[in-house]
Amino acid sequence: MAFSLYCLINENSEDFPLTLLEKKLSERFSKMEGLQIGYEEDPFDASEKHLRFSWDMWCILVFYETGQHVIDDSMEIQKMAGTLAPFDISSICRRIRAVFSDDYDLEHTEQMVSMIDFLRKIDGAFVYDPQQNDFVK
Repeated sequence: MAFSLYCLINENSEDFPLTLLEKKLSERFSKMEGLQIGYEEDPFDASEKHLRFSWDMWCILVFYETGQHVIDDSMEIQKMAGTLAPFDISSICRRIRAVFSDDYDLEHTEQMVSMIDFLRKIDGAFVYDPQQNDFVK
């Protein structure tokens, strides 16, 4: 089943424009055979783009998002997560959203683990799994 993760970035963390994410993730995934990297337009807003890291038919889509919709989601996550939240996250206005394709045959576990590890190591950021309503530890 496809799933997504939100990497909530507090105000003390560095900025992560797509170009920086492309550079850092390209380095991380460079030894994984068959990697293709590209940018895609948002089908609902042509001015917005996201990154696509793909191996054959499987991919990870990576979005850097800011603004009121991120704050709205952060407030909702704070309500749902309650005391699980590491601190009050309701005002966080920046995030990296990673969307993982279905991988029923578990052929891309290495890529998933590497991406999750990358997100977890960002200083001042917290990775939230909306499917589990929990933070990734």
